[in-house]
Amino acid sequence: MNMGGGPFAMPGQVRHDSTLCEGEGRGGRAPLPHNHVVIPALSRNRAKALATALFLLLSPAFLSAQYFQQQVDYRINVRLDDVKHELFAIEEFDYLNNSPQTLDTIWIHLWPNAYKDQSTALCEQLDRQNNFRLHFATPAQRGFIDSLDFRSNDTKLTWGFHSEHIDIGWIKLPAPLAPGARITISTPFHVKIPSASFSRLGHAGQAYYITQWFPKPAVYDREGWHAMPYLTQGEFYSEFGSFDVSITLPANYVVAATGELQNAQEVAFMDSLAGLTFTEAEGIGGNKWASFPSSKVSSAQVKTIRFKQDRVHDFAWFADKTFIVRKGSVTLPRRGNTVTTWTLFTPKNATVWDSAITYVNESVRLYSQWVGDYPYSACTAIDGGTAAGGGMEYPMITIINDSEDAFDLDVVIAHEVGHNWFYGMLGSNERDHPWMDEGINSFYEQRYVETRYPDKRLMDLQGIPLGFLTRQKGITYRQQNELQYRFNARRNWDSPPDSPSAEFGELDYGTTVYSKSALIFDQLRSFLGEAKFDSCMQRYFDEWHFKHPCPPPPPARPLVRLMPDLSIRDFPIPWNMT
Repeated sequence: MNMGGGPFAMPGQVRHDSTLCEGEGRGGRAPLPHNHVVIPALSRNRAKALATALFLLLSPAFLSAQYFQQQVDYRINVRLDDVKHELFAIEEFDYLNNSPQTLDTIWIHLWPNAYKDQSTALCEQLDRQNNFRLHFATPAQRGFIDSLDFRSNDTKLTWGFHSEHIDIGWIKLPAPLAPGARITISTPFHVKIPSASFSRLGHAGQAYYITQWFPKPAVYDREGWHAMPYLTQGEFYSEFGSFDVSITLPANYVVAATGELQNAQEVAFMDSLAGLTFTEAEGIGGNKWASFPSSKVSSAQVKTIRFKQDRVHDFAWFADKTFIVRKGSVTLPRRGNTVTTWTLFTPKNATVWDSAITYVNESVRLYSQWVGDYPYSACTAIDGGTAAGGGMEYPMITIINDSEDAFDLDVVIAHEVGHNWFYGMLGSNERDHPWMDEGINSFYEQRYVETRYPDKRLMDLQGIPLGFLTRQKGITYRQQNELQYRFNARRNWDSPPDSPSAEFGELDYGTTVYSKSALIFDQLRSFLGEAKFDSCMQRYFDEWHFKHPCPPPPPARPLVRLMPDLSIRDFPIPWNMT
């Protein structure tokens, strides 16, 4: 896992482990198997093993003095050129060294370079998946980041690229950064925005999905530096901090982003859009909007809008001149405070998105009830068109790709909004322990469906006629996860759920990390009882939100004493959860 601090480490010393290999990054679901066999419940022993694995996260070993966490606070000014599809920006960040080590190097992610050429880890991963769009892309379709000039107090800093990965860089500090010390680093940067047909960052015409777009220090924790190349099948691990981002672009763009909008004029603009209505008519997608103010021609006037947010580890923003806006609110079940909710969607998908504000509201409410109250002021879902599966999550905001019907949209929104807990606030290392975000979150997705649609039966999934095969009885959502898990398990192709992302094949990742893990946590809930399960998950959230939970090191794995409020005590576990 990694790369030490202390003495200056040159790029070639970065170890090629799971943080530098392939994983999974889709918020959607895995392909279904070509059978309809429903497996029996998981064994009691397997449930006990997972019970211990989960509550290891709450054990005293987890709360040891060895734990520390760095902090990065960003200030970014960015301008969008929507003719050339480029970003021009200036970034400044404060890096606070909370570690017990003195650092003289900061490793930094330069992820837009993942789209630059055929040598990148992203392109190689897509090639292995028989996806050659990036491999054969034209220069106009590709993307990159350049114009970097890292400085501290106007002192030019020495920096360079990783010896193998052009989307990883290193910065040599002007003086050793002692424990408790802080340094401010600044740089201009320019991003050529790639086509949205490759992965998460991109544009589709003049619709912009701006994610993983700025120079970003890698996580440094007790295992060292986690400098990893960008992958489409493989997610992220980032430091918590604050963001203050100003975005300049043509005035008729509708923008949604991580954080709280600071401009009163822009708040009024968004509220005015949220008050518009639409009528059914002939047109693209069967919908046409009455009096919609945006046009496809960019305004000659520009605006600068500002977003600020604390206690997040990423910042994403999305801009489209044709977004339809809906605004709602939800009252949280514990503290009783109100969260403002937003949906932004395109005219062609207006029918299926018509009730989507309810889906966001219910997702925030139920996850808050089951895990812990949502701590931010707003939550947003947008309709987009990237290549990253069914959807992709970012703090306070998620992008959702095309959905076939309202039920499918509701489920994907719930999954992606749910990542505000499992990835967002509980900031685990998704590349090394994907079950801790996708696995747990898939269980809550299943629970969401069971709560919102208790009588729902699935009749047709990705062309499989389940209605015919089950004599029109269909299957439950849980049984869908069973089918997907069994599809690989019957061939002995399913990896242990706690395997690093690199050890999963594309299909295995979906059927194991998503489906199998969801089943295991469902069985764990049955084993402990719902009240005890919820109590333990809420304690996990209370103790670890805005931190980096991870499994303890190997000496703690064979036998662990569980929390005193559990009904089970000491027993051995196979941490690899085979």
